[in-house]
Amino acid sequence: MLPICLVWLPLAVPAFLPPSSAAFAPDKSQGYDYIIVGGGLSGLTLANRLSENPGTSVLVLEAGSTHFDDPLIDIPGNVGMVLGNSSYDWNYVTVPQPYANNRSFQYHRGKGLGGSTSINYMVWNRPAIAELDAIGGLGNPGWNAEDWFRYMRKSETFTHPEPEFAAANNLTFIPEAHGDSGPVHTSFPIFISDAQKPWEPALSELGLLRVKDPLAGHNVGIWMGQSNVNNKTQKRFSSSEAYYRPIANERPNLTVWTSAFVTKILVSDHQKEAPQSREGLLSIPGVQYQKNGETKYAYVKDRGEVILSAGFGRSSQLLELAGIGDPRILEPLGIDVKINLPGVGTGIIDQLLWGVSYELKNSSIVTLDDIKIPELKAAALAEYDANKTGLMTIGVTAYSLVTLDDLVGHRKATEMIDIQATKISRGNFSQTQKEKWNVIINGLRNPSEVGLVEISGFPAFFTTAKIGKKYLTFLGHYQFPFSSGTVHIVSKDVNVQPAMDPHYFEDNFDSQVFIESTKLIRKMARAGGFADVLGDEIDPGMRVQSDEEILEYVKNFSATAYHTVGSAQMLPREKGGVVSPELKVYGTNNLRVVDMSVLPLQFSSHPMGMLYGVAEKAADIIKSSISV
Repeated sequence: MLPICLVWLPLAVPAFLPPSSAAFAPDKSQGYDYIIVGGGLSGLTLANRLSENPGTSVLVLEAGSTHFDDPLIDIPGNVGMVLGNSSYDWNYVTVPQPYANNRSFQYHRGKGLGGSTSINYMVWNRPAIAELDAIGGLGNPGWNAEDWFRYMRKSETFTHPEPEFAAANNLTFIPEAHGDSGPVHTSFPIFISDAQKPWEPALSELGLLRVKDPLAGHNVGIWMGQSNVNNKTQKRFSSSEAYYRPIANERPNLTVWTSAFVTKILVSDHQKEAPQSREGLLSIPGVQYQKNGETKYAYVKDRGEVILSAGFGRSSQLLELAGIGDPRILEPLGIDVKINLPGVGTGIIDQLLWGVSYELKNSSIVTLDDIKIPELKAAALAEYDANKTGLMTIGVTAYSLVTLDDLVGHRKATEMIDIQATKISRGNFSQTQKEKWNVIINGLRNPSEVGLVEISGFPAFFTTAKIGKKYLTFLGHYQFPFSSGTVHIVSKDVNVQPAMDPHYFEDNFDSQVFIESTKLIRKMARAGGFADVLGDEIDPGMRVQSDEEILEYVKNFSATAYHTVGSAQMLPREKGGVVSPELKVYGTNNLRVVDMSVLPLQFSSHPMGMLYGVAEKAADIIKSSISV
């Protein structure tokens, strides 16, 4: 068993003395081929793939600790238990949101090896084909659905459910859509609450169609969800379990340091000429980091690279602190502008979710609310420890993805889309912003291809439950908001959180979607078998009826889905891009960003499965550049 403390491997490079000036020449004979900042999903995927060549040295610097064999992480039924705990969570907070009654939204981000794959809700799905192809259409050749799906499958080993269990719970899948030899183990949950079982017949009654497997590229309709849980052990399979732990003691060329907080990207005054151009490119010789209260340095070899995989807000923060970003942000803080890249931290898009909760008529139905009762949780843990069965193996299985047509009907949907399209075309927006919004417009006009709102059945109360009561919460999750914002540094101090300002509810179209989705949820709750299962609506409660009241409820009680994209967008530089299709930061010779922040658009899926595809593809891009 690996120690829970810092993971030490061979090839540990001694700390270098700090450079005496900006123009310095460290001893790169002791450096690394790759330094990866962040040991989360992307960072550990890259570390694994890049270290496959024993002649390639890789260093991962992770600010958090390891969480191996931690039941709060491993056991599916403990999902959400560590949110807000500073040992596992960076606990970011947005700035007050003026369109949401000046609320500041809590923003959970995974801290430690595995990143957010260690604390998320383990949802394993993928976007639609049209959405992935749209990324390439924005000026990113090589990024298309066919390639993306190949890399997503490469990351996965999917365990088929037992035939009898699948038939009893209507679990369907398409084998060809899944991987069978990748590092990440995925499966259907083996415990499904009776509160979720009316899901498909009830929603079918409202005209929604069943999706055989949403991971095959078409996800509009009803489906039963999958998780990144190892079917044999019934444990969460985070990126640290999938990509790092199996090789931790097998590769002397891979070094992983935890509790190593990167404080600065080092920028050399020496410039290299870009191939096929006269543009001077800045070289990044390494990074500065803090460990055990000391400031240390790590460097790359002559053809080495630094890769930022620090996640939303953090990767862009390190860029801005290094002088890479918008002069209007950097200069007032006294930061010398090294590369003028106004797109850093600009154009972020986040998703919100909110709940409509119902008390169950039958309080004997098992839900996650049972975990709040000590004796019931103790019994559930005993069953889990003995047999790997029961409540503690639970997952969210009941899902649907609905379209604007489903919300308001085709005629009103067309009217809403036309009004929004006109506002975009006539508005004083950048051409890039219009182009991105028009991707959403095109998706809305093709509802059979692209959904708008995910609605899932969560077997518990969304906020604070009454002990002894049981609930089912319909979670609305808006996938394609038009509101977009920024995340920027407000201090030269790396320990000061950047100002996260996603502009929630700024666009009126978004508000209409929240209102109409809540109305549809209420229809779902009274359809089919739910009439026999669900009692009173507790939140928001039937006293909330008018559009204005519904919107106020959503503004006051919604939460971020922690799926923010766009702080280091992969777009052409002239369109406000920060990284190229090769994920290299414009104006640099050897600095890349590989994490969720490079995505310029939102998607109709939870990001985990898709991001493994990004990281797998990035590894091949980086490997192929070695011989160029």
